Amino acid sequence: MNAGRESKSSYLPFLRAFVLTVLAFAVLCMAFTYVMDPFYHYHRPWFGMPAVLTEKEYQIPGTLRNFEYDAVLAGSSMIENNDNSWYDDAFGVRTIKAARSYGGIADLCWMLDEAFESRQVKKVFFNLDPAALIGAPETTFEASGCPMYLYDRNPFNDLKYLLNKDVLLEKIPYELAQAASGYNENLSYSWAEGKDFSRQGALEHYSRQAEVLPMNPPDTYRGNVEGNIRLLQQEIGNHPDTEFLFFLPPYSILWWDNALRIGEEEAYLYAQEEVIEALLPYENVRIYDYQNETDVTTNLDYYMDTVHFSPEINFRICCWMADGYGRLDADSFRSVLAETKRLAGEYEAGQIRQLEKESAFRYE
Repeated sequence: MNAGRESKSSYLPFLRAFVLTVLAFAVLCMAFTYVMDPFYHYHRPWFGMPAVLTEKEYQIPGTLRNFEYDAVLAGSSMIENNDNSWYDDAFGVRTIKAARSYGGIADLCWMLDEAFESRQVKKVFFNLDPAALIGAPETTFEASGCPMYLYDRNPFNDLKYLLNKDVLLEKIPYELAQAASGYNENLSYSWAEGKDFSRQGALEHYSRQAEVLPMNPPDTYRGNVEGNIRLLQQEIGNHPDTEFLFFLPPYSILWWDNALRIGEEEAYLYAQEEVIEALLPYENVRIYDYQNETDVTTNLDYYMDTVHFSPEINFRICCWMADGYGRLDADSFRSVLAETKRLAGEYEAGQIRQLEKESAFRYE
């Protein structure tokens, strides 16, 4: 019996040393992740390193809480190829991006709430995607698999970040390598490099609906549209000292062809009219519409698919807004939208018909 006790007791120092070693290693890993913080959950980069912003789902909550800025560029993937310095120079601000791939209104408003809670925001540049306007007015972060431990403010679940093997072995080395290569943080989340912006590329990425579906009634998504309007009005009304600049981007003729063939064209135009009419009366709102820029929309060499245009067009939009070009008012916006519908019909009878003759389309 005594021998058994002595045998067990001889293992205790080893066990104690092992546990202490594991704890020390865990603390060291957590400290290293905290210091490097590749998702900027706790702080801006230290040691003079640039912010390497390439993973928006992981980094946007932290950057909105911890970075220095006074303007937010909010929107879908349509805004990601902007250089933030364009807006800084054109509007005299310091800009940060708040991007969600499909630009859901509720998600973007959540991001704006984070920004307003953390900083005094002078200007919000907000990209209005037609598909987002008819989408459900509900956040989608959790449903789409976003790392919620980075979105909530609960410090007790941060272990999922601080003791994350992928963060330690992949994200931090990547951050260091990008910083050493001279990463430009003004190009945050940009994906344009290496993409094929060309007529051929755009057509290859357009899978055309074979059968033209019946046109949905304009108010098919009335409930969603009204819900999204309320979210936007809440942001505008709660922040009267912030100027909101909304803009409708120039989608290509292929997008308008698809909208017609899937029966959503009327619903998109209805949503735009409802949103514009609801937001224009606010004194701190400006709305710009670039859907009728036919020198862009009809030139497929600017696009990589039906909607995503080259950074050159992003730059043009920034300059147009700074110059006041394309601004809507209560007297003109309906006629502008009527022109949008007319042009969509003109595209069908002209360029689209020609592409059909050339057998240029792939069909679903």
